[in-house]
Amino acid sequence: MASLDGLLPELQPYAHYLVSLFPRLLVTSVYRSRTAQLELYRNRAKNPYPVAPPGLSYHEYRRAWDMVGPPEDLARAGQIWESWGGTWGGRFRNLDPIHFQV
Repeated sequence: MASLDGLLPELQPYAHYLVSLFPRLLVTSVYRSRTAQLELYRNRAKNPYPVAPPGLSYHEYRRAWDMVGPPEDLARAGQIWESWGGTWGGRFRNLDPIHFQV
């Protein structure tokens, strides 16, 4: 499990609380360096989820994390996150239901 400590400090309490509400969800990715984002982008054809080009990923700015788990839990977590002012990837044109960002 990835640590939410990779998020900006001011986001961590909200993310930790959201994650605590859904014990079946597992945090898989938080901060990514530009190099890590580039590698992920180069291999995006093998990824079932959309991958932003380097420089455009909120993960690089410590403002995003991904979680996996039951779709209904992701959807409910996404609704809650949006009600707090965040953005959930389940509403993106290229659906990314595992992605949460500010």
